[in-house]
Amino acid sequence: MPVVTLYFNRLQKILERKVSIEKIVSALPLLGLDIEEETKDHVNVEYSPNRPDFSTDYGIANGLQGLLGIKLGMIKLKIKKGKDAIKADSSITKVRPYITAIEARNGILDDETIRQFIAMQEDLHNGIGRRRKKVSIGIHDLDKIQFPLMYNAVSRTHRFVPIGSEDEMTISEVLQKTETGTMYMNLLEGSEMVPAIIDSVGNTISFPPIINSKLTEVTTKSQNLLVEVTATDKNAAEDTLAVVAYILQSAGFQLYSVRISGANNSTPSLDARNMLLDPTLVTETLGLDVSPSVIIKSIRKSRLDGKIKGQRIICTIPRYRADIFGPIDLVEEVALGHCVQNLDPTIPESSSAGQKNRITVLLDAARSTMIGLGYSEVMNFGLVGKHTQYDLTSRDASRMISVADSKSQEHHILRDALLPGLIDVLSK
Repeated sequence: MPVVTLYFNRLQKILERKVSIEKIVSALPLLGLDIEEETKDHVNVEYSPNRPDFSTDYGIANGLQGLLGIKLGMIKLKIKKGKDAIKADSSITKVRPYITAIEARNGILDDETIRQFIAMQEDLHNGIGRRRKKVSIGIHDLDKIQFPLMYNAVSRTHRFVPIGSEDEMTISEVLQKTETGTMYMNLLEGSEMVPAIIDSVGNTISFPPIINSKLTEVTTKSQNLLVEVTATDKNAAEDTLAVVAYILQSAGFQLYSVRISGANNSTPSLDARNMLLDPTLVTETLGLDVSPSVIIKSIRKSRLDGKIKGQRIICTIPRYRADIFGPIDLVEEVALGHCVQNLDPTIPESSSAGQKNRITVLLDAARSTMIGLGYSEVMNFGLVGKHTQYDLTSRDASRMISVADSKSQEHHILRDALLPGLIDVLSK
């Protein structure tokens, strides 16, 4: 689970109201956050990856403002029309086809804000981005860039100075010599051409999804930022951009659109969406006898908006809340806004003791008997490795069912035979 460090002094400033540390700490679990560590000056909290808007102290502060009644309702993205543009070349289509971007101007950065942004960036890479395979983010000093930008494919002999280095390198050298290059070079395996973002005077801005250029490195002196998101999925790219835009706006930046064109790319729409909610679903699911107006108040405390239309409620959901898929998710938001601690548990009128069914009793007896006769019981995993299941046994792997983006070669395919695993146990 990703972790965010919240410094109490900083958090109280973002909340825009004097709130005691005790009250903050007691409210954090009511947002669905787990407290991992608490000291006199900070607290570390874990958040669910399906809530990337909680990836910084700004996002968590917005949630606390709603829960504590400081500010209610949806935070709208205020995006002004910008004059800068990015064009995608057709050469990028088979490499990393989608790009989107936004500008954030007139902000103030300190070391902790930059650290929060970097942590957010990596959490988004590992969550929505599927370890950068699906989505990657670049944050740049806007004042170092000459527009328009071109997003195209370049050869591995293309040269630039990557962030963290003083020396110019080829793409191949970046992949072999830098930490992020060696970590993510597998994302570009089998491709002779790789993605690059280049400005109007030929400077390389970014080599996505690997590394940014040193030229556009963000420091505490940076006041204007460019955020570019490249991806293999357009919706995921725009969902990610919406989260970053929301955090930047919460940090005091003014947002400006960037015109995107070329190779099936277009300027993103980060507008909110509407979803209908039946109040009956809320009352039946939560066991609450509450009016639609109380439901709307609870929704607004969860930083969404709502209004009554006939027998139902129209809920307005910001683009950065991509975790809300259907009405039952809105019920959860009502529960959080109503405050979970206000839900009274009900003891069932009747209870019954559980017991083993007949088949389980029979299997337990058979297991004990077999062990008594000298047999060994083996309980192998349902997810196994291809090497054991197919390679060592020379079995046909054409119908193999594998797990997408598995983190382990020992547990990445679905077992379809018991014998290979048993032989593997005997071999050890």
